[in-house]
Amino acid sequence: MNNPSVSALQRFEQVIGAHEPDWDEAFALLPEVEKEGGAEEAQARLRHHRMPKGVHPPKLKQLKIRLGVAAEKARDRRCAETRLDSERGILRLRYGRGEALAHLNPAQFLSLLSRALQAADLPPVMSLERTPRPLVALGHPLPVGLTGHSEWADAEISPMPKDSEDMLLERLNAKAPPGLVLLGCVALPAYATPVLELSRLAHWRWDCPAGLRPVAKTKLTAFERATSFSIEKVGKIGGQKTVKQIEVRHHVAALSWENGDLSFTTRISAREALNPVKLLAGILGLESDAINGMERIAVELADDPRIQQAERFEAKLRNIYEDAVLLSSSPNLQIIDDDDDEPMRLG
Repeated sequence: MNNPSVSALQRFEQVIGAHEPDWDEAFALLPEVEKEGGAEEAQARLRHHRMPKGVHPPKLKQLKIRLGVAAEKARDRRCAETRLDSERGILRLRYGRGEALAHLNPAQFLSLLSRALQAADLPPVMSLERTPRPLVALGHPLPVGLTGHSEWADAEISPMPKDSEDMLLERLNAKAPPGLVLLGCVALPAYATPVLELSRLAHWRWDCPAGLRPVAKTKLTAFERATSFSIEKVGKIGGQKTVKQIEVRHHVAALSWENGDLSFTTRISAREALNPVKLLAGILGLESDAINGMERIAVELADDPRIQQAERFEAKLRNIYEDAVLLSSSPNLQIIDDDDDEPMRLG
């Protein structure tokens, strides 16, 4: 188990993940885990460990207490360092998600993507919450059951990797699970707008069954010509389940046919989007389970206004760093309070 090529955190996870964990060995690894800066992550992984009902080893209780103290110290240290971290940035990922992962909901897929980054030695920065989580955020969520050819996600990394995009993609794809293919990664400054907020259009494709094509083409032609179109949606009014009519014409930006494939584009945002399967089923007057094999071809992003106005954000960051350097290098710096006769001395 004492393999220098394996991090202390990985060894800790292997120990607690065993059928019968050796809690003494896990406890002995804590100094190394702390030295590597992995106390918070180790605490999170220990929390996910489930013991059989009624089993409470005394050493496990000691381990939780000791790890809790170490994680609290690490979190306090990160709170103090976060604003001054000049090496922190966003790694914007573009990826394909296949059938093997179509059943995962957004939270499950986010967890899987975070683990893939960690396995590729690109560990995301942890949040400052009491229960820290990797700072990885998906772009516009892909509905459960669908595949995507060009999806987006942001991962906060520190320090940002110096490798080329090709080398990073090679590392990531070597650790990616079946069904996940990394297609691109771009290093961005930490102030970049989250990719979810930049999402504007989603492009979809559906292989329409031959028997449905005549009716589908007729109904979709009528839909395109209409200035208003409503579909039924189950919802709640006053706490009671009911069927509502919702306007959907403005959600669809384009429609086209190529042989038996329907391509269409929907408008999306961080706050609004209809499930494309339910949308299309409502337009065609079908049940949702009649729409099979839909896939998202791409998500189109708007230009990032923060990147376009980089000088506004970089100036603020530069001032923070300069102030930090000044405070750390000037032990005799004095601050004069107009209400006091004596200066207040820092350092």
